[in-house]
Amino acid sequence: MKKMRWIALLTAMIMVLTTACESSSSGGGSSSGNDTGKAVVETGADGQTTISTAAVADGEEKTIYLFQTKIEIDEALKNVAAKYCETHPGIKFVIESSGGSDAATALKTKFAGGEAPDIFTLAGRSEMQLWSERLEDMADQPWVDDMVQIAKDNSNIDGKTYGFPVSVEGNGIMYNKDLFEQAGITEIPKTFSEMKAVVETLEAAGIQPFVEAQMDWFQGYILVGMGCSRQPDANGFIDGLNDGSATFVGNQTFNDLANYIIYEAEKSQNPLNTDFNTQIASFASGKVAMSLGGNYNQPSINAIAPDINMALMGMPINEDPEANDKLFGGVTGYWCVNKESKVKEEAKEFLAWLAMTEEGRECITKDLQFIPPFTTFEADEASIGNLGASMNDFIKNDKIYGLVVYYPDGFGQASGEAVQKLIAGKVSVEEFEQELQDAWDQLKQ
Repeated sequence: MKKMRWIALLTAMIMVLTTACESSSSGGGSSSGNDTGKAVVETGADGQTTISTAAVADGEEKTIYLFQTKIEIDEALKNVAAKYCETHPGIKFVIESSGGSDAATALKTKFAGGEAPDIFTLAGRSEMQLWSERLEDMADQPWVDDMVQIAKDNSNIDGKTYGFPVSVEGNGIMYNKDLFEQAGITEIPKTFSEMKAVVETLEAAGIQPFVEAQMDWFQGYILVGMGCSRQPDANGFIDGLNDGSATFVGNQTFNDLANYIIYEAEKSQNPLNTDFNTQIASFASGKVAMSLGGNYNQPSINAIAPDINMALMGMPINEDPEANDKLFGGVTGYWCVNKESKVKEEAKEFLAWLAMTEEGRECITKDLQFIPPFTTFEADEASIGNLGASMNDFIKNDKIYGLVVYYPDGFGQASGEAVQKLIAGKVSVEEFEQELQDAWDQLKQ
Protein backbone atom coordinates (compact mmCIF):
# COMPACT_ATOMS: atom_id res chain seq x y z
CA MET A 1 0.00 0.00 0.00
CA LYS A 2 1.17 3.53 -0.71
CA LYS A 3 2.22 5.73 2.13
CA MET A 4 -0.72 7.90 3.00
CA ARG A 5 -1.91 10.17 5.75
CA TRP A 6 -4.52 8.34 7.71
CA ILE A 7 -7.23 9.57 10.02
CA ALA A 8 -9.59 7.62 12.18
CA LEU A 9 -13.27 7.34 11.83
CA LEU A 10 -14.81 7.14 15.13
CA THR A 11 -18.04 5.75 16.36
CA ALA A 12 -20.25 7.94 18.43
CA MET A 13 -22.28 8.15 21.64
CA ILE A 14 -21.22 8.97 25.20
CA MET A 15 -20.34 6.66 28.00
CA VAL A 16 -18.34 7.72 31.03
CA LEU A 17 -16.52 5.19 33.15
CA THR A 18 -14.18 5.80 36.03
CA THR A 19 -11.74 3.02 36.66
CA ALA A 20 -9.53 3.23 39.72
CA CYS A 21 -6.65 0.89 40.32
CA GLU A 22 -4.61 0.79 43.47
CA SER A 23 -1.87 -1.52 44.67
CA SER A 24 0.38 -2.12 47.58
CA SER A 25 3.27 0.35 47.63
CA SER A 26 4.56 3.70 46.39
CA GLY A 27 4.32 4.79 42.75
CA GLY A 28 6.94 6.36 40.52
CA GLY A 29 5.98 4.47 37.38
CA SER A 30 8.41 1.58 37.76
CA SER A 31 7.17 -1.88 36.89
CA SER A 32 7.78 -4.11 39.87
CA GLY A 33 6.55 -7.35 38.38
CA ASN A 34 5.21 -8.28 41.82
CA ASP A 35 1.69 -9.59 41.96
CA THR A 36 -0.17 -7.42 44.44
CA GLY A 37 -3.46 -9.30 44.27
CA LYS A 38 -6.39 -9.70 41.95
CA ALA A 39 -8.44 -6.60 41.16
CA VAL A 40 -11.75 -6.05 42.92
CA VAL A 41 -14.54 -4.42 40.91
CA GLU A 42 -17.15 -2.27 42.62
CA THR A 43 -19.90 -0.23 40.98
CA GLY A 44 -21.37 2.68 42.90
CA ALA A 45 -24.82 4.23 42.79
CA ASP A 46 -23.51 6.88 40.40
CA GLY A 47 -22.71 4.20 37.82
CA GLN A 48 -18.96 4.64 38.12
CA THR A 49 -16.81 1.54 38.37
CA THR A 50 -13.82 1.34 40.67
CA ILE A 51 -11.15 -1.29 40.22
CA SER A 52 -8.62 -1.70 42.99
CA THR A 53 -6.29 -4.35 44.21
CA ALA A 54 -7.09 -6.14 47.43
CA ALA A 55 -3.83 -5.07 49.09
CA VAL A 56 -3.11 -1.36 49.48
CA ALA A 57 -0.10 -0.23 51.52
CA ASP A 58 1.20 3.16 52.54
CA GLY A 59 2.86 5.25 49.87
CA GLU A 60 2.24 7.89 47.27
CA GLU A 61 -0.60 7.07 44.90
CA LYS A 62 -0.38 8.31 41.34
CA THR A 63 -3.45 8.65 39.10
CA ILE A 64 -3.36 8.31 35.33
CA TYR A 65 -6.43 9.93 33.78
CA LEU A 66 -7.09 8.42 30.33
CA PHE A 67 -9.71 10.04 28.07
CA GLN A 68 -10.42 7.91 25.01
CA THR A 69 -12.96 7.86 22.19
CA LYS A 70 -13.41 4.17 21.37
CA ILE A 71 -16.52 3.54 23.43
CA GLU A 72 -16.74 -0.02 22.14
CA ILE A 73 -13.58 -0.99 24.08
CA ASP A 74 -14.70 0.63 27.34
CA GLU A 75 -15.28 -2.63 29.20
CA ALA A 76 -12.19 -4.30 27.75
CA LEU A 77 -10.02 -1.33 28.64
CA LYS A 78 -11.28 -1.54 32.21
CA ASN A 79 -9.99 -5.12 32.31
CA VAL A 80 -6.63 -4.05 30.87
CA ALA A 81 -6.29 -1.35 33.53
CA ALA A 82 -7.02 -3.91 36.22
CA LYS A 83 -4.27 -6.21 34.93
CA TYR A 84 -1.79 -3.36 34.87
CA CYS A 85 -2.63 -2.33 38.42
CA GLU A 86 -2.07 -5.83 39.75
CA THR A 87 1.66 -5.56 39.03
CA HIS A 88 2.29 -1.82 39.25
CA PRO A 89 2.25 -0.53 42.83
CA GLY A 90 0.65 2.81 43.61
CA ILE A 91 -0.98 3.39 40.22
CA LYS A 92 -4.61 4.42 39.94
CA PHE A 93 -6.50 4.83 36.66
CA VAL A 94 -9.43 7.05 35.83
CA ILE A 95 -10.75 6.10 32.41
CA GLU A 96 -13.36 8.11 30.57
CA SER A 97 -14.76 6.91 27.24
CA SER A 98 -16.58 9.41 25.06
CA GLY A 99 -17.35 9.43 21.35
CA GLY A 100 -19.04 11.48 18.68
CA SER A 101 -19.49 15.22 18.48
CA ASP A 102 -19.21 15.70 22.23
CA ALA A 103 -15.78 14.07 22.55
CA ALA A 104 -13.79 16.88 20.93
CA THR A 105 -15.76 19.52 22.78
CA ALA A 106 -15.38 17.68 26.07
CA LEU A 107 -11.61 17.43 25.62
CA LYS A 108 -11.28 21.16 24.98
CA THR A 109 -13.49 21.89 27.99
CA LYS A 110 -11.36 19.69 30.23
CA PHE A 111 -8.18 21.49 29.28
CA ALA A 112 -9.83 24.89 29.64
CA GLY A 113 -11.23 23.95 33.04
CA GLY A 114 -8.03 22.63 34.52
CA GLU A 115 -9.10 18.98 34.33
CA ALA A 116 -6.83 17.91 31.49
CA PRO A 117 -6.33 14.16 31.06
CA ASP A 118 -2.86 12.62 31.18
CA ILE A 119 -3.51 10.44 28.13
CA PHE A 120 -6.09 11.35 25.51
CA THR A 121 -7.14 10.27 22.03
CA LEU A 122 -6.50 12.30 18.89
CA ALA A 123 -7.61 11.11 15.47
CA GLY A 124 -4.38 11.63 13.60
CA ARG A 125 -1.86 14.06 12.18
CA SER A 126 -4.23 16.98 11.61
CA GLU A 127 -5.47 16.94 15.20
CA MET A 128 -1.96 16.46 16.54
CA GLN A 129 -0.88 19.59 14.71
CA LEU A 130 -3.71 21.53 16.34
CA TRP A 131 -2.79 20.17 19.78
CA SER A 132 1.00 20.08 19.34
CA GLU A 133 1.70 22.63 22.07
CA ARG A 134 -0.01 20.31 24.56
CA LEU A 135 1.68 17.07 23.51
CA GLU A 136 4.65 15.21 24.93
CA ASP A 137 7.26 14.18 22.37
CA MET A 138 7.56 10.39 22.62
CA ALA A 139 10.24 9.92 19.96
CA ASP A 140 12.53 8.32 22.54
CA GLN A 141 10.04 5.62 23.53
CA PRO A 142 10.99 1.97 22.84
CA TRP A 143 7.94 1.22 20.67
CA VAL A 144 8.42 4.05 18.16
CA ASP A 145 10.63 2.13 15.73
CA ASP A 146 8.20 -0.80 15.81
CA MET A 147 5.21 1.16 14.50
CA VAL A 148 3.86 0.25 11.06
CA GLN A 149 4.86 2.85 8.49
CA ILE A 150 1.46 4.47 8.20
CA ALA A 151 1.47 5.08 11.95
CA LYS A 152 4.94 6.63 11.76
CA ASP A 153 3.87 8.90 8.92
CA ASN A 154 0.77 10.06 10.74
CA SER A 155 2.21 10.66 14.21
CA ASN A 156 5.56 12.22 13.30
CA ILE A 157 5.57 16.01 13.02
CA ASP A 158 8.86 17.84 12.54
CA GLY A 159 10.80 14.91 13.93
CA LYS A 160 8.62 14.54 17.02
CA THR A 161 6.39 11.56 17.72
CA TYR A 162 3.17 12.66 19.35
CA GLY A 163 0.95 9.58 19.33
CA PHE A 164 0.83 5.94 20.37
CA PRO A 165 -1.14 4.13 17.61
CA VAL A 166 -4.14 2.29 18.99
CA SER A 167 -5.29 -0.15 16.32
CA VAL A 168 -5.52 -0.97 12.64
CA GLU A 169 -9.16 -0.84 11.65
CA GLY A 170 -11.33 -0.75 8.59
CA ASN A 171 -14.79 0.26 7.46
CA GLY A 172 -17.16 -1.36 5.03
CA ILE A 173 -20.49 -3.13 5.23
CA MET A 174 -21.01 -5.80 7.88
CA TYR A 175 -23.24 -8.61 6.66
CA ASN A 176 -24.83 -11.62 8.31
CA LYS A 177 -23.69 -14.67 6.34
CA ASP A 178 -26.43 -16.90 7.75
CA LEU A 179 -29.17 -14.48 6.66
CA PHE A 180 -27.63 -14.32 3.19
CA GLU A 181 -27.65 -18.11 3.03
CA GLN A 182 -31.21 -18.24 4.35
CA ALA A 183 -32.31 -15.95 1.52
CA GLY A 184 -30.40 -18.00 -1.05
CA ILE A 185 -27.76 -15.34 -1.73
CA THR A 186 -24.49 -16.97 -2.82
CA GLU A 187 -22.55 -14.03 -4.29
CA ILE A 188 -21.45 -10.88 -2.46
CA PRO A 189 -22.66 -7.79 -4.36
CA LYS A 190 -19.86 -5.79 -5.95
CA THR A 191 -21.93 -3.35 -8.00
CA PHE A 192 -24.86 -1.08 -7.16
CA SER A 193 -27.20 -3.09 -9.37
CA GLU A 194 -26.09 -6.32 -7.68
CA MET A 195 -26.74 -4.74 -4.28
CA LYS A 196 -30.25 -3.79 -5.36
CA ALA A 197 -30.84 -7.40 -6.42
CA VAL A 198 -29.58 -8.66 -3.05
CA VAL A 199 -31.88 -6.25 -1.22
CA GLU A 200 -34.86 -7.42 -3.24
CA THR A 201 -34.00 -11.03 -2.45
CA LEU A 202 -33.71 -10.29 1.27
CA GLU A 203 -37.01 -8.45 1.33
CA ALA A 204 -38.70 -11.30 -0.50
CA ALA A 205 -37.44 -13.62 2.25
CA GLY A 206 -38.85 -11.32 4.93
CA ILE A 207 -35.44 -10.06 6.06
CA GLN A 208 -34.74 -6.39 6.80
CA PRO A 209 -31.82 -5.38 4.54
CA PHE A 210 -30.16 -2.55 6.50
CA VAL A 211 -29.90 -0.84 9.85
CA GLU A 212 -27.97 2.43 10.09
CA ALA A 213 -27.33 4.85 12.96
CA GLN A 214 -27.83 8.18 11.23
CA MET A 215 -29.25 9.76 14.40
CA ASP A 216 -25.68 10.83 15.21
CA TRP A 217 -23.61 12.69 12.66
CA PHE A 218 -20.63 10.32 12.91
CA GLN A 219 -22.15 7.81 10.48
CA GLY A 220 -22.42 10.42 7.77
CA TYR A 221 -18.89 11.57 8.58
CA ILE A 222 -17.66 8.04 7.87
CA LEU A 223 -19.50 7.98 4.55
CA VAL A 224 -18.10 11.32 3.40
CA GLY A 225 -14.65 10.09 4.40
CA MET A 226 -15.18 7.09 2.13
CA GLY A 227 -16.01 9.42 -0.74
CA CYS A 228 -12.79 11.36 -0.21
CA SER A 229 -10.72 8.19 0.06
CA ARG A 230 -12.14 6.80 -3.20
CA GLN A 231 -10.85 9.68 -5.29
CA PRO A 232 -8.27 8.65 -7.95
CA ASP A 233 -5.72 10.80 -6.08
CA ALA A 234 -7.14 11.15 -2.58
CA ASN A 235 -4.37 13.32 -1.17
CA GLY A 236 -4.45 15.46 -4.31
CA PHE A 237 -8.20 15.87 -3.92
CA ILE A 238 -7.79 17.14 -0.35
CA ASP A 239 -5.03 19.52 -1.46
CA GLY A 240 -7.30 20.68 -4.28
CA LEU A 241 -10.14 21.41 -1.87
CA ASN A 242 -7.73 23.59 0.08
CA ASP A 243 -6.33 25.52 -2.88
CA GLY A 244 -9.61 25.73 -4.79
CA SER A 245 -8.67 23.46 -7.71
CA ALA A 246 -11.03 20.65 -6.62
CA THR A 247 -14.65 20.60 -5.50
CA PHE A 248 -17.27 18.26 -4.12
CA VAL A 249 -19.83 19.74 -6.51
CA GLY A 250 -20.33 17.52 -9.54
CA ASN A 251 -17.67 15.04 -8.41
CA GLN A 252 -18.67 11.66 -9.86
CA THR A 253 -17.68 9.66 -6.78
CA PHE A 254 -19.80 11.90 -4.58
CA ASN A 255 -22.68 11.70 -7.05
CA ASP A 256 -22.53 7.90 -6.80
CA LEU A 257 -22.08 7.97 -3.03
CA ALA A 258 -25.02 10.32 -2.46
CA ASN A 259 -27.36 8.18 -4.54
CA TYR A 260 -26.19 5.08 -2.68
CA ILE A 261 -26.77 6.76 0.68
CA ILE A 262 -30.31 7.71 -0.32
CA TYR A 263 -31.06 4.16 -1.47
CA GLU A 264 -29.62 2.51 1.62
CA ALA A 265 -31.56 4.88 3.90
CA GLU A 266 -34.76 3.95 2.11
CA LYS A 267 -34.04 0.30 2.85
CA SER A 268 -33.31 0.95 6.54
CA GLN A 269 -35.80 1.36 9.37
CA ASN A 270 -35.90 4.92 10.73
CA PRO A 271 -32.18 5.65 10.20
CA LEU A 272 -32.47 9.21 11.52
CA ASN A 273 -33.96 7.89 14.77
CA THR A 274 -31.44 5.06 15.23
CA ASP A 275 -28.41 5.45 17.47
CA PHE A 276 -25.25 3.36 17.74
CA ASN A 277 -26.56 1.04 20.47
CA THR A 278 -29.73 0.29 18.52
CA GLN A 279 -27.76 -0.29 15.33
CA ILE A 280 -25.46 -2.83 16.97
CA ALA A 281 -28.27 -4.55 18.88
CA SER A 282 -30.40 -4.88 15.73
CA PHE A 283 -27.57 -6.33 13.68
CA ALA A 284 -26.31 -8.62 16.43
CA SER A 285 -29.82 -9.96 17.06
CA GLY A 286 -29.88 -11.47 13.58
CA LYS A 287 -32.87 -9.43 12.50
CA VAL A 288 -31.01 -7.27 9.97
CA ALA A 289 -28.73 -8.44 7.20
CA MET A 290 -26.34 -5.50 6.69
CA SER A 291 -24.97 -2.40 8.40
CA LEU A 292 -22.15 0.09 8.00
CA GLY A 293 -19.32 -0.90 10.30
CA GLY A 294 -15.89 -2.39 10.74
CA ASN A 295 -13.74 -4.70 12.81
CA TYR A 296 -13.94 -2.17 15.67
CA ASN A 297 -17.54 -3.33 16.17
CA GLN A 298 -16.46 -6.88 17.09
CA PRO A 299 -16.38 -6.37 20.91
CA SER A 300 -19.80 -4.69 20.95
CA ILE A 301 -21.37 -7.44 18.86
CA ASN A 302 -19.62 -10.17 20.85
CA ALA A 303 -21.26 -8.86 24.01
CA ILE A 304 -24.65 -9.62 22.47
CA ALA A 305 -24.07 -12.49 20.04
CA PRO A 306 -20.54 -13.95 20.24
CA ASP A 307 -21.32 -16.71 17.73
CA ILE A 308 -22.84 -14.59 14.98
CA ASN A 309 -21.62 -15.60 11.52
CA MET A 310 -20.63 -12.32 9.88
CA ALA A 311 -18.06 -10.71 7.61
CA LEU A 312 -17.17 -7.43 5.91
CA MET A 313 -17.62 -6.43 2.30
CA GLY A 314 -16.98 -3.28 0.30
CA MET A 315 -19.60 -0.63 -0.40
CA PRO A 316 -20.84 -0.97 -4.01
CA ILE A 317 -21.75 2.62 -4.88
CA ASN A 318 -21.48 2.21 -8.66
CA GLU A 319 -20.97 -0.38 -11.41
CA ASP A 320 -17.20 -0.81 -11.01
CA PRO A 321 -16.75 -4.17 -9.23
CA GLU A 322 -12.99 -3.79 -8.70
CA ALA A 323 -13.31 -0.32 -7.15
CA ASN A 324 -16.16 -1.47 -4.91
CA ASP A 325 -14.44 -4.60 -3.64
CA LYS A 326 -12.30 -2.73 -1.11
CA LEU A 327 -12.53 -1.66 2.52
CA PHE A 328 -11.42 1.64 4.02
CA GLY A 329 -8.70 1.22 6.60
CA GLY A 330 -5.88 2.66 8.60
CA VAL A 331 -4.60 3.37 12.08
CA THR A 332 -7.61 4.63 13.94
CA GLY A 333 -6.72 6.93 16.75
CA TYR A 334 -3.60 7.72 18.75
CA TRP A 335 -3.14 7.98 22.50
CA CYS A 336 -1.23 11.17 23.21
CA VAL A 337 0.38 12.24 26.48
CA ASN A 338 -0.22 15.66 27.99
CA LYS A 339 3.24 17.24 28.29
CA GLU A 340 2.11 19.20 31.37
CA SER A 341 0.94 16.07 33.17
CA LYS A 342 2.50 15.41 36.57
CA VAL A 343 2.40 11.68 35.81
CA LYS A 344 3.57 11.76 32.21
CA GLU A 345 6.39 9.34 32.94
CA GLU A 346 3.92 6.86 34.44
CA ALA A 347 1.63 7.40 31.46
CA LYS A 348 4.44 6.67 29.01
CA GLU A 349 5.42 3.58 30.97
CA PHE A 350 1.87 2.25 30.65
CA LEU A 351 1.99 2.70 26.87
CA ALA A 352 5.41 1.03 26.71
CA TRP A 353 4.04 -1.87 28.77
CA LEU A 354 1.26 -2.35 26.22
CA ALA A 355 3.57 -2.45 23.21
CA MET A 356 6.71 -4.04 24.60
CA THR A 357 5.74 -6.71 27.14
CA GLU A 358 4.19 -10.08 26.60
CA GLU A 359 1.32 -9.30 28.96
CA GLY A 360 0.68 -5.91 27.37
CA ARG A 361 0.68 -7.33 23.86
CA GLU A 362 -1.78 -9.97 24.98
CA CYS A 363 -4.01 -7.18 26.27
CA ILE A 364 -3.87 -5.49 22.85
CA THR A 365 -4.55 -8.61 20.83
CA LYS A 366 -6.89 -10.56 23.12
CA ASP A 367 -8.57 -8.21 25.58
CA LEU A 368 -8.94 -5.25 23.23
CA GLN A 369 -9.15 -7.54 20.16
CA PHE A 370 -7.04 -5.19 18.04
CA ILE A 371 -5.05 -5.72 14.90
CA PRO A 372 -1.84 -4.19 16.31
CA PRO A 373 -0.21 -1.27 14.45
CA PHE A 374 3.24 -2.65 15.25
CA THR A 375 5.56 -4.88 13.25
CA THR A 376 6.76 -6.90 16.24
CA PHE A 377 3.57 -8.84 16.97
CA GLU A 378 0.44 -9.89 15.14
CA ALA A 379 -3.28 -10.08 15.72
CA ASP A 380 -4.67 -13.05 17.59
CA GLU A 381 -6.86 -14.76 15.01
CA ALA A 382 -9.04 -16.36 17.67
CA SER A 383 -9.71 -12.99 19.31
CA ILE A 384 -10.26 -10.56 16.45
CA GLY A 385 -13.33 -12.47 15.33
CA ASN A 386 -15.00 -12.66 11.94
CA LEU A 387 -14.81 -8.95 11.27
CA GLY A 388 -11.13 -8.79 12.12
CA ALA A 389 -10.47 -11.82 9.95
CA SER A 390 -12.29 -10.12 7.07
CA MET A 391 -10.22 -7.00 7.58
CA ASN A 392 -7.01 -9.04 7.57
CA ASP A 393 -8.02 -10.77 4.33
CA PHE A 394 -8.62 -7.44 2.59
CA ILE A 395 -5.28 -6.13 3.85
CA LYS A 396 -3.40 -9.24 2.69
CA ASN A 397 -4.97 -8.91 -0.77
CA ASP A 398 -4.13 -5.19 -0.92
CA LYS A 399 -7.80 -4.29 -1.26
CA ILE A 400 -7.82 -1.24 1.02
CA TYR A 401 -8.52 2.43 0.49
CA GLY A 402 -6.42 4.47 2.86
CA LEU A 403 -8.28 6.82 5.18
CA VAL A 404 -6.49 9.82 3.76
CA VAL A 405 -9.00 12.55 4.58
CA TYR A 406 -7.35 15.58 6.11
CA TYR A 407 -10.27 17.62 7.40
CA PRO A 408 -10.38 21.21 8.57
CA ASP A 409 -11.45 21.44 12.21
CA GLY A 410 -15.23 21.10 12.40
CA PHE A 411 -15.77 19.58 8.96
CA GLY A 412 -16.45 16.11 10.32
CA GLN A 413 -19.62 17.19 12.07
CA ALA A 414 -20.63 19.49 9.22
CA SER A 415 -20.32 16.63 6.73
CA GLY A 416 -22.33 14.28 8.94
CA GLU A 417 -25.10 16.84 9.28
CA ALA A 418 -25.15 17.28 5.51
CA VAL A 419 -25.71 13.54 5.14
CA GLN A 420 -28.59 13.73 7.60
CA LYS A 421 -30.22 16.43 5.46
CA LEU A 422 -29.73 14.30 2.35
CA ILE A 423 -31.41 11.32 3.98
CA ALA A 424 -34.26 13.47 5.28
CA GLY A 425 -34.91 14.76 1.77
CA LYS A 426 -34.13 18.35 2.75
CA VAL A 427 -31.44 18.71 0.10
CA SER A 428 -30.88 17.24 -3.35
CA VAL A 429 -27.68 15.49 -4.39
CA GLU A 430 -26.39 18.73 -5.89
CA GLU A 431 -27.32 20.72 -2.80
CA PHE A 432 -25.68 18.08 -0.59
CA GLU A 433 -22.42 18.45 -2.48
CA GLN A 434 -22.69 22.23 -2.28
CA GLU A 435 -23.18 22.03 1.49
CA LEU A 436 -19.99 20.00 1.77
CA GLN A 437 -18.14 22.51 -0.38
CA ASP A 438 -19.45 25.52 1.53
CA ALA A 439 -18.52 23.93 4.87
CA TRP A 440 -15.01 23.13 3.65
CA ASP A 441 -14.45 26.61 2.24
CA GLN A 442 -15.61 28.22 5.46
CA LEU A 443 -13.70 25.95 7.84
CA LYS A 444 -10.40 25.70 5.95
CA GLN A 445 -9.70 29.28 6.96
